[in-house]
Amino acid sequence: MPETKLKAEIQLAKEMKELTKELQKLKDQEFLQVFKRPVKFLWFSFLKGLMVGFGSVLGASILVALFVYLVAQISLVPIVGDFVEDIMSQIQISQPNST
Repeated sequence: MPETKLKAEIQLAKEMKELTKELQKLKDQEFLQVFKRPVKFLWFSFLKGLMVGFGSVLGASILVALFVYLVAQISLVPIVGDFVEDIMSQIQISQPNST
């Protein structure tokens, strides 16, 4: 019986050392250090906001371009086709001539 208790204590000590090492790694990570410094945290949040905004604009631009392309492809449909042709002619009128 004492041997199993000793083995359990040795195993527990090993696990405690491993846990201590992992906690130290976590404490040293830069991501957690950012939250301790307000200026660095604000800079990180600003950059994150820029990336989210840029991604949103880029994604919306791609979706709008895809939508316009698909709408241009259905110009053969009689009801929608007239509407699309009117929009396309308005776009061409509003664009300055490059010649």
